[in-house]
Order: sequence, then C-alpha cells, then structure tokens
Amino acid sequence: MIVRKIHGLALLLLALVLFAAPCLAAAGDQPVLPQKFGGWALSSAAEVPNASLSGALGDNFAVLVESGLISAQRGTYTLAPPAGGSTPGTMQAALYRFRDSNGSYGAYTFLRTADMSSSDLTEKSAVGRDRILAVAGSLLLNLSEPGAASLADLKSLVTLLQKQIPATSYPTLWQYLPGQGLERTSDHYVLGPAGLEKVFPFRSGDWLGLSLGAEAESARYYMGRGSLSLLLTVYPTPQLARVKLQELATKYGVQTLDSGEPSASTGGSSGASTDASAVPADSASSPALYGERRGLMVALVSGARDAREARTLIDRITYQTSVTWNEPSWEAKEPPFLVMIVNILIGTLLLLLYAFIAGLVFAGVRLLVKRFAPGRFFDRDEEVELIQLGLFSKPIEAKDFLTLKPPE
Repeated sequence: MIVRKIHGLALLLLALVLFAAPCLAAAGDQPVLPQKFGGWALSSAAEVPNASLSGALGDNFAVLVESGLISAQRGTYTLAPPAGGSTPGTMQAALYRFRDSNGSYGAYTFLRTADMSSSDLTEKSAVGRDRILAVAGSLLLNLSEPGAASLADLKSLVTLLQKQIPATSYPTLWQYLPGQGLERTSDHYVLGPAGLEKVFPFRSGDWLGLSLGAEAESARYYMGRGSLSLLLTVYPTPQLARVKLQELATKYGVQTLDSGEPSASTGGSSGASTDASAVPADSASSPALYGERRGLMVALVSGARDAREARTLIDRITYQTSVTWNEPSWEAKEPPFLVMIVNILIGTLLLLLYAFIAGLVFAGVRLLVKRFAPGRFFDRDEEVELIQLGLFSKPIEAKDFLTLKPPE
C-alpha cells in the first residue's frame, strides 16, 4: 500500500513539473522593462490591463489589438539627482509587446504624431517634444517626458530591450510610397479593418481583403489644390490581386485606370468610367475611388478630382515586378599558355614518379614472393610455352613453338 501511494505521489509531482515548466519558461522569456540603465532605476512597474489601455489609447487601442498586441507594461524611471541637486529626474515608460515586428511597426505608425521626427535611436523610432517612440523587434517602447535622459542613456535602454528578443526585419511596403508631395508622418501600416477605417475611411469592415493575408500602407499627398489619400495593398498572388480589384470595381464602384484591368461598367474594356447601376446605392456619399493593379499590388487613390489627377499620383509609385535568375553559374576560362605548359610538365613528372614507384613496388613484391614461396607463382617448374604472334611474313609452324623444360 505504501509503495502504491509513493508511486502515485511521484506521478503527480512529475505532472506538475511538466505542466509548470512551460509556464515558467514563458514567463521568464517575456520581455520586460529593464530594472536599471545608465543612472536610471525602475519603480512601480506593473502590467496594464486592457481596460486601462483602452481608456489611455482611445481609438488606437483597437488598432493595437488587431496588430497582435499581447501585453503591456508601465513603469516610472527615476534618475538620482546630481551632487548638490534636490529634484530627481523622472520618466514614464510603456512597453507594448506584439506577436511579431509587423504588429509593432504598425502600432508605431499609428501612435506617432505629426510633431514627431525620425530618429536614429533605432531603425524605426521618432522623437517629439515630450515623447519618444522606438521599435525594437516585436516591442514598442513609449517614453513620456524624457527630457532628463541623455542620448547615451536612451540607447542603453534600447540595447537592453533588444537583447531580450531575437533580431528581426520590418515591413518594406513603405518603400514604394512616392516621396513627392508626401505629407509628413501620414504613412500608416495597416493590418486590419480598424486601422483601415481610421486612415482610409471608404467603407467599414474588411472590404480590402486584409484577412486573406494582404498588407497595406496608406499615406496622404498634397497635390496643389487638395489632399489625396493613397493606399497600397500587396496580396499573396497576382491572381488574388486581380480578382480583388475586379470585385472592388463591381461591388463598390472603384474606377479602374488604363492598366489592362477590366472596368465594371464596360464589361472588359479599360477606362475610368463606372456604370451607376453596378454601384451600390450608398456610394453616392462616398468619395470617388480610382484603382490600378501592378502584379501583386493594388493601388487605390481617394480624393482625386478626376482620373487624370489619380493617374498622376499612381505613376509616381516605384513598384515594379521583375523575374530574377539566381541559380549559380560557371564560366569556363582558358588559362594562359605558360600556365598550361607548366601544368603539362608537372603532370608528366607525376606520371613518371608514379611509374617508378609502381615498378619498385612490383619488383619488391616479386622478390618477396620468390623468397617465401619459391616456384609457386614465379619461375614455376612445369613447362611454359612461348607462342609466336606471327607479326612477320614468315608462316608459323609447329616446330617454331619454344618449350622450356626444367633442368633434370
């Protein structure tokens, strides 16, 4: 009975260890705000519940959630006052953790404000009058009132955060945005319908098909008489992009430009006009939308007065599709004549050396065999016939066969 109880207790302890180990590992691997950096020390750090985040972030909270927000942590950093000083420096810090770097970069573009400028603190960072945003992999750091922190202190803090996560890359869709006329800090990386409705309010919901694995980048442009909105969407395949643009033209009245895409109004001919009967009744209150497909990308322009103005902006996009061949290749090159002669001489000497060594080996083996096994393999006592090949004009006769007989 005692043995059974001990055995059952051991199994229970083993199950608890196996269940708790992943939880402890996950808790230990979760990135957190560093306790100390430079002369700063962290105090009153705590996880932030979603209710508090929703109140603090407002409309941006839904954007962060669809970007893959996992957790958030807030804390206060305090800098010890210098000698003779009386007021210590303080700085509020918030650390947002996302599933991947796409989510952290998308949240960064929405939390960034117009008064912030790009910084070299990290690859994706911005600095304002009283706030700093810095992306470190799947983490987004928000610092409030960092006036007392030096650049060296801030880089030390970012370095400590980057050591907690693996190195990663960020989305590159922003590189295709035209630079001419771009309004400052108006570019946003969109991963869901909440962010899409915030920066490109054409329809509510996922009318663009972001749930199909697409990613989008939106920006505003000043074209002289007004502001235009440009939305670039990249789909997994060109076929999906083509079908989606046709669906937008048929269902929402998007006017396709002269790019080879069929228009919803003409049944296959290209143009910038759309049949009113094919457009929903509520589209009269929506702004005109122009679109064009380029390979995987669908570009949409809102706010243009006509198709010509939309075409002007779309023609500035630097996106192009191309096929590259990256298989390894080999090119035959003839060596110089002198090198060929030297190689021939070296090869000849190696063959002569091989023949000499082979002859010595054969002679040595023959002598050893004759010494330890005389008459069994070489110089045997039985008769040995020597046969003429008849290479000369003299005919071969039986008497010409030579026979060696052992001595009697």
